[in-house]
Amino acid sequence: MGSVVSSPVGELAVATGVEQLVGQRKVKTSQNLEANWEAIGVMTRAFNGTPETAPEGTTDWILGPTLREQWDHPGRRAVIEWLMKVEWSWCLVSGGFALGARKPDGTLGAVVLVSPYQTGIPGDITDALEFVRALRPIGMPPSKKVGKAYKRMRARGFAAKDAIGEVKKRHCNCPHAHVRVMAVDPDAQGLGLCGKVMRVVNMWADDLRLALWLETYGTRNVAIYERFGYKTMEHFALKYKDDPVHEDAFGMMRLPVKEV
Repeated sequence: MGSVVSSPVGELAVATGVEQLVGQRKVKTSQNLEANWEAIGVMTRAFNGTPETAPEGTTDWILGPTLREQWDHPGRRAVIEWLMKVEWSWCLVSGGFALGARKPDGTLGAVVLVSPYQTGIPGDITDALEFVRALRPIGMPPSKKVGKAYKRMRARGFAAKDAIGEVKKRHCNCPHAHVRVMAVDPDAQGLGLCGKVMRVVNMWADDLRLALWLETYGTRNVAIYERFGYKTMEHFALKYKDDPVHEDAFGMMRLPVKEV
């Protein structure tokens, strides 16, 4: 069972149509994961993609050529769901919060996860301990569902984590919050739900004078986040041995806005 974790965030002031999913009080990670399957489902579908909506690029690169565009492959879905549970759990152990916005039919359509780091980027040991604590209630990845592809998939995952970590070290020594995940359900795209939750995150960060950091993929996503005040700090690539290079990774930061 997951350990009890506490969040310093408390109740956030949220706009109409936005709800705080976690971050108000102490929770047990394993129970909180079970209570938020709807949110994890949104994240999984968004990162998986469909023939009409692009997958999350870095995750798609980690999955590799065997599972690329295999939208309904049970192994692809299982691995992405596991990754989303890790992100949710990591958000909890880091004292973060999650927000959601609902579609007109009342189901959840968008989710954002945010981890605050008031003293700047965590050191390597702190980061590793957070990772271990996040994994504890979830268990190992579903490697058997992807067979021989898992070994190289795992290696790409660690290569991506290391590369992103180095980029963060160059830009995140200030107090900041990490926007871990911004996910919109494929059937909710175009409804303005991303904007609803991102504006709440911006207001929260401005109140605390915190910079916001995120990683994203592709110039289309860069343009979306620029609308919310983010600027590209670094355009970088992800590489692993002779695999195709993932060229279009971006680290972006939004500085807090002072009240006029």
